[in-house]
Amino acid sequence: MVKLRTRIFVIAAALLFLLFFSNDFGLIDIQKTAIVAAIGIDAGSEEGKLNVTAQIAVPDASGAGKAGNVTAENTRTVSEAMAQINRKTGWYPTLVHCRLVMLGEATAERDVFEFLNYFLRSEFVEDSCLIAVCKGTAQELFSSQSPIGELTAIAVSKVLSSEAEKTGLVCVTNLRDFAKGYFSPAASGYLPLVALRKEAESGGQGGTAQGTAAREQGAPAVLAADILPAAASDPAAQSGGDNAADVFDASQTMLFYRGKRAAVLDAGETLAFNLTETSTDFAYGEVTIEQDGAPVTYSLKIRIRKKKVSLDFQDGKPVLTFRVRANAQIADDSRADGIVDIAKTAFVPEPVLRAAEEALRVRLDAVLETTRESGCDLFGVRQKLHRRHPRYEREYAETVLRDCAIAYDIAFDTLQ
Repeated sequence: MVKLRTRIFVIAAALLFLLFFSNDFGLIDIQKTAIVAAIGIDAGSEEGKLNVTAQIAVPDASGAGKAGNVTAENTRTVSEAMAQINRKTGWYPTLVHCRLVMLGEATAERDVFEFLNYFLRSEFVEDSCLIAVCKGTAQELFSSQSPIGELTAIAVSKVLSSEAEKTGLVCVTNLRDFAKGYFSPAASGYLPLVALRKEAESGGQGGTAQGTAAREQGAPAVLAADILPAAASDPAAQSGGDNAADVFDASQTMLFYRGKRAAVLDAGETLAFNLTETSTDFAYGEVTIEQDGAPVTYSLKIRIRKKKVSLDFQDGKPVLTFRVRANAQIADDSRADGIVDIAKTAFVPEPVLRAAEEALRVRLDAVLETTRESGCDLFGVRQKLHRRHPRYEREYAETVLRDCAIAYDIAFDTLQ
């Protein structure tokens, strides 16, 4: 009897072992394995309604995978959209693996927290989930083809990576930080503005990103990152025919005030903001100066050593001061240098350093003018007033952004 029980136990254990490692004989439970990588939110065709697109990845029995988009149209809330997706697919997405929420451009005309509150309340969505806004619609963006064959949401997330933020290429924002800005006294925030562009894979036929950036920025002695791909309207970008691939450009930044679109920073202004306010450590920028009667453009690699934006009061008047300390070295220039000049790449001429300082001031002036006109308190001036100068808060609570004087303490030094 004991031997029989032992044999039954061994056989049962073997069967359970077989079932466990056989993946249910090749059957896949979509409820457990469908992964929502991103959620896109667009304005619906009906007033006040939403179109919500879930980009999903579903592994099959062979171990390969497939991806697709499911859209719920004209829903009143994101929660209602999730229920509609449930009816369409037979499974209810919990968003445990959602790492990106993409807002269509039209949604920024209303308070975006009317629907972002759903993600703040969700116990499944992490606060570190990336938030961005795109030109056109999120549904169109998710339908594009990544040039390296990845899921679109993953490709976009790489463009919005922490590494890109550290180099000043984009203003990366997650759900937690965007919500903090919205609920702060500043009631302001920013999101990277993602654009879908056609980039010829073959390249080499008419124009580089540098040339396009120079045409779009329109000023020679300006600090500006060469991060704009060739524009789709540029004939150079159309070369390549069927070899054209979809690429994602997040060099612009959309500003928000009280949850609504307030303004847009261009690539150079985005870089200037990152150099003074965010966690940017390294960046590339260009300045052009006159040398020997001809313009010479220097591409600089910039390392930020220290940055601070402070609000002080002088004679009862608010003063916003930008302090930046940075080292620079020459990454390239537009002339044919001799071997000695190439060897001295770590030594940046004084006129180039001073031009870089002036260029940053010019760009910051443009950013500050935009914030004043739009009401977006990008540098948290109202919050600085609330926290550090409460005795002036009653007088300047509504006007400090407009009334504060600007002071610059910017110094670029050579790397060696």
